[in-house]
Amino acid sequence: MLLQSVKSAAVLVDSSLPHRWLDAFGTDVKKYIPQAGVATASSELVGWTATETGTNTTINSVSANSLLTMTTGATEFNGYSSQLLGSPFAAVAGKPFYFGGKFSLSQDTQSDFLFGLCGVDTTLTVASGGHAIGVAAGGFFFSKIDAVTDIYFNVYSAGTSVFSVAVGTMDTEEHEYECYFDGETVFAYFDGVLMGSSNTTLPVTVATPSISVRNGASAATILECGWMSFIQVNA
Repeated sequence: MLLQSVKSAAVLVDSSLPHRWLDAFGTDVKKYIPQAGVATASSELVGWTATETGTNTTINSVSANSLLTMTTGATEFNGYSSQLLGSPFAAVAGKPFYFGGKFSLSQDTQSDFLFGLCGVDTTLTVASGGHAIGVAAGGFFFSKIDAVTDIYFNVYSAGTSVFSVAVGTMDTEEHEYECYFDGETVFAYFDGVLMGSSNTTLPVTVATPSISVRNGASAATILECGWMSFIQVNA
């Protein structure tokens, strides 16, 4: 691990993966780095909204090296659009941010998945009719849609895609999804490898940590989260 100066903050980075921010310190830092105990007895994430279709559960993981487990109901479109309360992050020129997480899905094809920073939204993935991204505001996020295994990194502005790049193929193994914004250009990483970048038409998006998982068939989809982290230096 290395401690680096970023604007007014001290940022702890992974020495082998320098894009990965592990933590940050300073009065201009905003961060959300959940540890153990992120789920409540009522099967929700602590401090998160949950717009649900069907009956779903979120529990503190009982698996080694895992943070939480989200399980959809066993009917098509059952699942969540969940967001951290408030909107503490924004894509603003000169104000770098990082977010990342490790996830696995039990259904690699028959499922919807989204992870990243999005504007306040109750339907991150469409809840009926046809499987699709439903982000209505701006956002920086990874996603896959039912019936395919292609994973994309997306930048949205006012509900419209302004940048998209294929980053990988979904299976049932754990994968790491990371985004780094240096204050000018956004970089997308999949399993530690840079997959694409853009500095064109990036939206000034006020956003919050966001997760959506939705079932694509008549069998429950289980999302396992090993870790997630969101950090921004606002100086």
